[in-house]
This record gives sequence, C-alpha cells and structure tokens, in this order.
Amino acid sequence: MKKLAILSALILGCIQFTFAQGSIMPFEIPAGYRFQHRIKGPDFKHSEVLELAVDEYGNYLVATFRGEKASFVYLYIYNLYTWDEKYKIKLNDNRCELYNSFFDEDGQYFYVNYDVFRNKFKKINLETSEIEEVPCSATPKGCRKLEQQLYRVDAYTVGDMYFIFRDDKYRNFIKIFVKKELYVPKDQEEKTDPETGGLIMLTPQDLRDLEAGQEIVKGDIPLFYDPNSLDSAGNVKPYERDEFSIYKIRLTPIDLGKLKKKISFAYGKIVIKLDLDAFEEEAKNK
Repeated sequence: MKKLAILSALILGCIQFTFAQGSIMPFEIPAGYRFQHRIKGPDFKHSEVLELAVDEYGNYLVATFRGEKASFVYLYIYNLYTWDEKYKIKLNDNRCELYNSFFDEDGQYFYVNYDVFRNKFKKINLETSEIEEVPCSATPKGCRKLEQQLYRVDAYTVGDMYFIFRDDKYRNFIKIFVKKELYVPKDQEEKTDPETGGLIMLTPQDLRDLEAGQEIVKGDIPLFYDPNSLDSAGNVKPYERDEFSIYKIRLTPIDLGKLKKKISFAYGKIVIKLDLDAFEEEAKNK
C-alpha cells in the first residue's frame, strides 16, 4: 500500500508539472489574414516559444522561451506593430505565467508571476532592467485568486487587426499575420489609407501640437483634436463629414487621454498609437 501511495503521488506530481510547464491551447490560423512578419527567438538548439501575451494597453508583445536548462526561462518584450525588441532577460525561474502577469499603466514596469500556484511576482523596470520581488499587493491588479490556465501561443492585437502565434514547425519563431485588407507590402509600410488601414504613431510633440489646436498630417492623413467632441454626459458626439470633404481623423479628449497613457486604439481600419521610442527619447532629454 505504501508503494502504491508513493506511485500515485509521483503520477499526480508529474501531471501537475506537465500542466504547469505549459500545456498549449490549440488554435487555428483564422481565415482572412495574411503573413506580415516573423520574429526569431533565442539562438540555441532547444529554444521554443512557451507562451505569448499582448499588453492590455496595446503597446507590447510578451513572449517566453524555453531555456537551455529547465531551471530558467527567457522573457522577451517587443513593441507592437514595429516588432522591435525592447527588452530581454534570462530569469532564474523555471516559469513565467504570462496569463497572470501585466504592465503598469505607464508601461515602465512589468510584473511577472513566476509561480503557478501562488501570487509571487517579480517587478521588472523596463528602463533600468532592475528586478525586485514584490508582494501581490504592490502590483496594479492586487492579490487575486489564481486560476490555472493553459498556456496560449496565439494572441490578437487591438481590433483583431493582427494575429500573432507560434510557428507550428519552427517552434522558436513567432509569426505575425495581418488582416488581408490591411496588408501593406514591405516597400510601402509607411503608407496609411482609410480604406486599407495601417498604423499612425504620434509623438509627444504631436499631442502637444494637437492640443494647441494645430492640425497635423501623418501618412497623408490629417488629424485634428476636437475638445468639444463630448456631450455633457461624456459621450462622444457623432462626427459628420460630407462626401466632398477631405478625410480627416478627429481625436476626442478620450482619444488623447488614451494616448497619454500609452494606450493604442483602432480608428476604423487604422491603429493609432503613441510613438514609444520618441516618448522615451524625450524623457531622457528632460
């Protein structure tokens, strides 16, 4: 009986370990998307994507990769839409639970949960790379009841415009697909069109110019700020444009508020986002 009990405990432990190490949620590439970009993970033999997550504020893509040994994991953070690598680190933990990890509102810190059964967090400063352990009460979400989830290796950006997933064949690669109507060839990536979509990135100076009443042009599309675009209840008033007027993007106080908080959003088929590189460069020079 004693041997049977030990064997049962070992089997249960193996099941829990397997689940915790990253059972993968199955998925299919959705119809209507076209290949746009590919990201390669760490350059060693057994590297593979363990989990993917998109920042709830629409700024970053986060990926974890298997380390050379089971005792650690690689954490990578990329800027959404430009897909530039912003941050990478090898953590001396055998896990990162991205489904229970999150950024702060300003995008300066990433709080990574590194225990599948407990609220144990490390706070990563994305500017200085400093890491410190913090209690769950010090995180933006506080202490929440943990719910184990299957690791996901697929994710959507705001408005489902981009679909991101781990390559089934080459598991160290992340593939990025975009909706077919938004696809832009590599040599035309700077072009943005209301009908086909695209990306508009606004700098902090652009936001100041807009608030000052200036109209700016991005990708041949004029943008203007309308401080009177909300009614007394705080709801957005309809923006009416006749068929003979030039297409313009109207930004409301709600829109500018999102951009100041580094929150991207979809305007029709166009994604509007704060230029994080310009923001960080300006912050350094202050």
